[in-house]
Amino acid sequence: MRDLLKQFLDHDISRRELGLGLAALGLSAAAVESVVADASADLPRDGIMVEGNGAEVLLETFLAADLKYLFGTTATGMSALFDAMTVKPGVQWIMSSAESQATAMAHGYELASGETSAVFVPGVAIPSTMNMLYNAWKDRSSMVVFSDAPSNAIPFRNMFQQMEDWVEPMIQFTKSRWKIDNPRHISELSRRAFKLAGTAPGGPVHVRIPANVLAAKNLKQTVYPQSRFRVSAEMRPKPALIEAAAKAFIEADKPLISVGAEVTRAGAVDALVELAEVLGVAVAQGYSAYGDFPWRHPLWAGFHGLGVPRRALAGCDLFMSLGLQMPGPGIFTALPPKSAQIIEARVEYQSIGTTYPTDIAIAAGVKETIVDLTDAIKGMATAERLRKISAPRLEAAREAQAKADAARRDEARELWDASPMSWPRISAELERGLDEDAIIVPELDYRTPFRWLNFDRGQKTVIGQTTGFALGWGIAAAQGVKIAQPDRQVACLVGDGAMLFGEIEALWSAARYDIPIIIVVFNNRSYDNERNRIQSRSPLYSKKNTRDQWRDLTGYLGDPIVDFTGLARSFDIPGEIAETPAQFRKALKRARDVTREGRPYLIDAIIMQLDRRGRRTDVTWYPEVSIAAGRTRKV
Repeated sequence: MRDLLKQFLDHDISRRELGLGLAALGLSAAAVESVVADASADLPRDGIMVEGNGAEVLLETFLAADLKYLFGTTATGMSALFDAMTVKPGVQWIMSSAESQATAMAHGYELASGETSAVFVPGVAIPSTMNMLYNAWKDRSSMVVFSDAPSNAIPFRNMFQQMEDWVEPMIQFTKSRWKIDNPRHISELSRRAFKLAGTAPGGPVHVRIPANVLAAKNLKQTVYPQSRFRVSAEMRPKPALIEAAAKAFIEADKPLISVGAEVTRAGAVDALVELAEVLGVAVAQGYSAYGDFPWRHPLWAGFHGLGVPRRALAGCDLFMSLGLQMPGPGIFTALPPKSAQIIEARVEYQSIGTTYPTDIAIAAGVKETIVDLTDAIKGMATAERLRKISAPRLEAAREAQAKADAARRDEARELWDASPMSWPRISAELERGLDEDAIIVPELDYRTPFRWLNFDRGQKTVIGQTTGFALGWGIAAAQGVKIAQPDRQVACLVGDGAMLFGEIEALWSAARYDIPIIIVVFNNRSYDNERNRIQSRSPLYSKKNTRDQWRDLTGYLGDPIVDFTGLARSFDIPGEIAETPAQFRKALKRARDVTREGRPYLIDAIIMQLDRRGRRTDVTWYPEVSIAAGRTRKV
């Protein structure tokens, strides 16, 4: 074994040859993996020369990029890669039975780890992949999507799995994309894909590799450590802009900061809290896949995207958009007052000032901007002056929060013990029953749980809902989150409608790979919000004389009543139905016990429907159509 290791370290043999040699000596697969990992832990600065087929070169590129998991589905065009991964351990294969779910899993992994993820799918499955890739694109997730392809030796002839251009459809959802036609470019172009995907602002990159390129033999390529190609987004802002912004904040009577995902991605949440507290500035959660400011902090002003922070926005004279796109009607919210001074600061600088006039534009790292702005404010005003500004604001914020909490509890009291369960009650039970530091992955049409769960520093964390809002994401994304954070409890809160959008396939992966997540299906047997939105836009319903003609054609999901626990059991996942708060509390305890033993658990939680005013309703009508009844022959 010593001779083999020396040959490897001298670059006389490849990693694959080292693995084969160790296996021939009788070492187990685990022992081979350990030895190879130790022998190659420090990839030389100038890289290593790799000899083998295209798939072996690609696998070495994955290892050089520190890729731990490769998500994907099966395909004959990936055969050479499967062989390479079998012989050479180091990257773990996590498979889904559906390409969309593999993509959502890779997306969730990236959101929870901050590391560039990779997914490999069949080339013909690109349309299926794009559904969830859209979500990853909207969240600016660093992902590399590899796909196979028929041999490039056969030009386009509209033959088996051929179309004019398989790369072009990915333009909408990727930062860049290409096909590798020459095997000599496998390492270089794959490395470039990881570099582009991981450079802020992140985003998916697509690489298509024909089967004959992946299987090409006798290649020699240098594989470099990916770290030599990474670009840091830690860029300091211009001092003059920071000084102008600091002066504006000190002089403002009612400033407001709207924050987005770049804050969390920069690890700047604590720094943001300090900035907000220096002057008692209200902070609204903008359009984001994260909770970018503690939602239980007194200065939290609510959601500024798919919602309006009315109390904080009214009379606002200074508005800062930090780490996200400026809010606007396209995300169902209100713009800041026209008289307000506008500051935009983010890494994705090309999006600054695109739709709304900006007074101070700061293109820089978000954490550096926050820290420098805080320091500038402290340098421009005495501690006593800052205290006089912040103290009344903080006190008013605490009083408003206390009143809101009391109103929330009073409002929930009437239906607290109801069955089907109310949204507030099931949310409160989740707060009580889940771990203090649980990660919550929601895919719901209501934000009620956010008002009851403790999303504060050191408490629960939220990842999701994706800003793409393409349904069918939550369960697979939660699995990716758990893979990235195996020592944190992960709970997926998914609506029954979203569950029926292709998420049942995700249960297969959870069972196969022992991914111990808690899945809570919020089941009201209805597309509540979709029904309510359709009703609000209905010409029939809008007129009193035709209102009684309106019917809900698409909202009711209760016929047939889907047995989600039965579906889970078919994948060897235990679960149960909970119709009352007492049943749900016991179910949640069993879910915690089962996941601690290493298996997923599903709770089918029966909850009440809500109408447009948020009041309990029970809409069950739907157009009854029977194809069987229209037959002329019973065949």
